[in-house]
Amino acid sequence: MKQYHKIQTVFLRDPKTKFKTLLHGKFALPEFEFLANNEWVFTEKVDGTNIRIMFDGEMMTFGGKTDKAQIPAPLLARLNERFKPMEAVFADKFPDGVTLYGEGYGTKIQKVGRLYREDQDFVLFDVRVGEWWLQRDSAEQISAELNIDLVPIIGRG
Repeated sequence: MKQYHKIQTVFLRDPKTKFKTLLHGKFALPEFEFLANNEWVFTEKVDGTNIRIMFDGEMMTFGGKTDKAQIPAPLLARLNERFKPMEAVFADKFPDGVTLYGEGYGTKIQKVGRLYREDQDFVLFDVRVGEWWLQRDSAEQISAELNIDLVPIIGRG
């Protein structure tokens, strides 16, 4: 299945701070400078493990960032518990398939995981149907209909 693309930082990082701060106004790519005067929506970067929920029209499978990634056993159990019972809903809503991209997050996932929640779960950040990436409002609708957490918007600009 299709891996999620790397998200490039908008601005270059400052080598004087060991690349921990951004150089505002110095764009990392010419495309960002071209898009600078457009409206942007910024969402929280959840510190977890990359998860794909893939439904091919008949069967649901789970993956990490790559097809070889191993999902921690408690998280995999939670994904099975939450999503496998919804296969019929997915079949009705997405007869040609869908991939939900998100983060597995919570306790024992990354050092800060316990600050998000005491258990482990999935938070959605993107949706792909066929070759189409859905817009935020469609992801919000899917999130609400399927009762899935969605990364919050932290700013607009």
